[in-house]
Amino acid sequence: MSSAIILFALVFGLDAAEQVIPSTILRFLANLGVLLYAGVGIVTLILGGNYLEYSVLADTQIAGQHLGILLVELGVGMTVFSVMLIIFFAFAGRGRP
Repeated sequence: MSSAIILFALVFGLDAAEQVIPSTILRFLANLGVLLYAGVGIVTLILGGNYLEYSVLADTQIAGQHLGILLVELGVGMTVFSVMLIIFFAFAGRGRP
């Protein structure tokens, strides 16, 4: 997804890309992704398992594995997407220090 926004910025300009996804949204998504990843681990601890032991997240082990992996991958994906764009905008001279 970040490569699509980068390509959009190269074709239509940085101003248009920043209107599509502002830097405040990118920072929010980066933080939310990390919190989602860590939150899944904390929930598994609260439910009596080890950190990121997905089997405690649902009634069956397989359903818990599916849910846990989906949530963790969503968190990692959001973080990587937003950080790649933050780095791109910083190198393009548009990022805030």
